[in-house]
Amino acid sequence: MVRKTVDHFRWPVFVTIEIIISSADLLAAFIIVTTMARRPRQQNSSDALSVLEQLQLFTDRARQLWDSRARREGLKFSFNVKGSAEDDLVASGLDEPDVEDFRSYLLTFRQFISESEPLYLGRIYNLCHRYITDETCKEYLAEARTIWRQQSKKSGLGMTLKLNSVTLTPKDIADIWINGHYFHSDPDLVHTIRNLDPILLSSSRAIFLNYVIETSNTIFHAGKTIHVALKRGWLNVNP
Repeated sequence: MVRKTVDHFRWPVFVTIEIIISSADLLAAFIIVTTMARRPRQQNSSDALSVLEQLQLFTDRARQLWDSRARREGLKFSFNVKGSAEDDLVASGLDEPDVEDFRSYLLTFRQFISESEPLYLGRIYNLCHRYITDETCKEYLAEARTIWRQQSKKSGLGMTLKLNSVTLTPKDIADIWINGHYFHSDPDLVHTIRNLDPILLSSSRAIFLNYVIETSNTIFHAGKTIHVALKRGWLNVNP
């Protein structure tokens, strides 16, 4: 059994998770998925908000996410895989946050990961790099951005899902769950989820949950940093 506590930032971490994975060979840390399909990226919408309005809205939504019941009640999960190298029998278990609280959480969370939204993290980081004047503040955000990019590409759980030798990133898997299960019911993604066997289903879901939690840490850190920058006049922007 491997017990791992995940802490990614040197600054105070707002959300931590504990992951428990147990298996004779840990399935070689690779799970091959042959039914998942990638979705094309959406085009960015035109910005209707000023720079200052976007940054203020970002801090407001980050605070809303922080104040949510899902976060307050404990945004965490545990995932375990049990199997033997001597046979093909494998079982998995996944303990998740409250279903309705988590769905409500995602309503706000998805605004930070959709490239068509004004609150998209990548866009906000670009604005901060351009308009923040304090160099130390910019360095913290640059470091957080690097970590966020890594987390979006590779799960901290040590599992990888692939499609015909093409790796599905945690961001890809989040797209499958958000648009194929929670909100939009994309036919292709619904079909993908319904055709996963129980092990692959719980494994993909664990990667999704881990992505949400890790990205939430990034959102909270960025929101707090931007709030301080606004309060101390470290942004060279016009209303």
